[in-house]
Amino acid sequence: MITSISIDNFMVHEHIHFDNLPAINVIIGKNDTGKTGLLKLLYASIKSLEVYSLKIKNTKTTFKEELAEKLHNTFMPRKGLSDLVQKGSKEKLEVKIKIENESSKYIQPIFYSFGERTERTIVNCVEQIEPTEAVNALFVPAKEVLTAFTDIRNIRENFYGTGFDDTYLDLIKALDLPTTKGRVAKDLSLVNETLENLFEGKIEQTKQNEQPFIFKKGNQQFAMQQTAEGIKKIGILTTLINNRLLGKGTVLFMDEPETALHPDAIRKIVEMLISMSKAGVQIFVATHSYFVIKQFAICAKRDALPVACWNLSKEDGKPVVNSFHDLQEGVLPSNTIIEEALKMYDQEIQIDLHS
Repeated sequence: MITSISIDNFMVHEHIHFDNLPAINVIIGKNDTGKTGLLKLLYASIKSLEVYSLKIKNTKTTFKEELAEKLHNTFMPRKGLSDLVQKGSKEKLEVKIKIENESSKYIQPIFYSFGERTERTIVNCVEQIEPTEAVNALFVPAKEVLTAFTDIRNIRENFYGTGFDDTYLDLIKALDLPTTKGRVAKDLSLVNETLENLFEGKIEQTKQNEQPFIFKKGNQQFAMQQTAEGIKKIGILTTLINNRLLGKGTVLFMDEPETALHPDAIRKIVEMLISMSKAGVQIFVATHSYFVIKQFAICAKRDALPVACWNLSKEDGKPVVNSFHDLQEGVLPSNTIIEEALKMYDQEIQIDLHS
């Protein structure tokens, strides 16, 4: 898991530093505070370690080569990697991440930096990288991928298009792996069962190129185009658990998991994320939803579980300011989501007073 980060001069962020990262991290803030960008930067860094660890067995490669390629294909910058450097900053973008497994037998610091003239090559990067099979990264974007599964692959692999970045391509490659029979870890098996019970059915692979997934409910089968968005979002998680890619050692990044879900399902999926964390999955979630952060706070207090809330705020023309809060006390930090709810309440009171 990621145990510490230090990020300087990245897009709208001037400086972020956090030690002793817990298993669950919730990132909140208005639009344009760089929530998704942070998820993608961390994902690209960890995914590069995963890819390097797999490739180095059979291919001559370096971590910095894999990192530069993954950063480029994840962010798809217009001019080059220099687009990731904070605008107006005279300093380089600098990233320090510490990876550590549960037993602390594997500890890997990652460091890299580059400036405003960098295109596709990273020169300043940690040289000593120990390959590992104990860590893998998954990114679930806000938009579901099951409906456009074949199109995404064709656009990227056959037509070299840029409509979908590597968070989409990597995810469909992960989903394309066949599910296998056998035991899933007990905690994750219960997660799977609960997720499938939400909609009284499950997403299944068909092994057909044109329609690789269906939603099966009893004796009925539905194409992805006929299946509700929320069901497909849940189906992504259950498929990843069934094909053994989501499990102990996974760092899971989710961008707006509440998209297309009813508040009841949102609260239940948060409970499932809590269960995943107890099974050894580290989770990073970016959200705009009061239901998401409040349910995390309830679970953190109930289970005495550290849950870090990263609160991002920004004034016009200034870098993003960040603060970190532990939700174990069940109290939400002052944030724009709650502020907007209070504004609506005040509006309602004013209407009542003048009616």
